[in-house]
Amino acid sequence: MTASPAATVGAPAPRRRRLVGSPLVWAAICLALVVPWGLAGQATELIPYLLMLVGGWLCGFSFVNATFRMTPVRRGVIVHVIGAIVSAAFVVTAVEFGGAVVATTPELVRISFLIMQFAAIPAAGWIWLGLISRVSSIVGTSKAKAALTTPEWVRAEHGHGSEVRFSAVPITMRALTTAIVVIVVVMGGLAAAALVAAGDLVYAFGPRFTVIVIGVVFALPPYLAVLAVVRRRTVAGVIGFGNDRLWLSTGSTTTIVPFHDLERLVWRCRSDYARIEVRGAGLDVSLVTGIAKPVPGTTAELPALPRRVLGRLQDEGFTLERSRRGEVLTFRRAG
Repeated sequence: MTASPAATVGAPAPRRRRLVGSPLVWAAICLALVVPWGLAGQATELIPYLLMLVGGWLCGFSFVNATFRMTPVRRGVIVHVIGAIVSAAFVVTAVEFGGAVVATTPELVRISFLIMQFAAIPAAGWIWLGLISRVSSIVGTSKAKAALTTPEWVRAEHGHGSEVRFSAVPITMRALTTAIVVIVVVMGGLAAAALVAAGDLVYAFGPRFTVIVIGVVFALPPYLAVLAVVRRRTVAGVIGFGNDRLWLSTGSTTTIVPFHDLERLVWRCRSDYARIEVRGAGLDVSLVTGIAKPVPGTTAELPALPRRVLGRLQDEGFTLERSRRGEVLTFRRAG
């Protein structure tokens, strides 16, 4: 039975799913959990300290993602630069003068400021790492002999349908996010231990220099190392759509999934989290193109799905859910 038009016209994702998947919601939860420790005068103990680091990182993570979603791209770059400057200024100001400013304020205000102060450090660090990545990408592009292009749909070799070639890393978003969180927690713990061990040096060099050292020593190397390790797993892929099926090739393996066996398809064109997710006919795969080493001459993006494919999937009874900004398309079989 064909789904009704109302069910197939780009319905937004359910509110509960959007909330569960929102980094800002989890950031608020992490930071709120610190308050009881703060009231007990133990906000700098290990567990609340790690909660503040994770909560702050989630805020920075959400901000960077938002700038990458902005159009035109120039607007996102401008907002990203402003955010990096403001976050760095807040960290320096809070460390240098924050204590004196809130010394006479109510206890809850002091606790809130302390939480913001600690959370701002990983948030600012992630924002700056994202900006560095963005700038290096722009510099690399400017040095290229030819302008990079987005992968394009071409007629399939067998003549039935269209396909696109891409590079991707086989990894689920849950695994990628978990890896990042683990790194933040582990490196945050190491940074805390280093600060305790080098207490006299921290006092001698001052808070601003300490923040810079934390970023250079404990944030940038792990970020670059993880990015390098992940990119080494890059594989070449092809995905194509016919009238009643899709085919997906990674390496030397090709899987054909008839539309009537397809359960779920996720398509995101841009950002570091551009990806394809396919589930059905015994296949359950997630291919992230945004962090992969792209095919020479192309960007690490995906082209928009052709209107023909959108129509065929909806005719097959799939519901289409669009994320709030419309950058993620999720097809699910109705019923």
